Amino acid sequence: MPISVRRVDRQGRIALPRDWRSKSLKDEQEVVITEHDDFLVIRPRRKVNLTEFFDSVEVDVDPKTFADYSSLKQALLK
Repeated sequence: MPISVRRVDRQGRIALPRDWRSKSLKDEQEVVITEHDDFLVIRPRRKVNLTEFFDSVEVDVDPKTFADYSSLKQALLK
């Protein structure tokens, strides 16, 4: 794991290492920053293809129950 020290400018900005930008960001221009106690995690923002999750859950519930959210919730929690 390469380590680099960067200076923070007066406006709180840092420059991300060029190698990391080339390898991890590619054509993306946005990052996700997760704040922990005393450190930050910077990850490239990835677009998620939600269609891969379609039809990934199957439940054995009566269609009438499925039509009503409250009934469905109760049936799934059993």
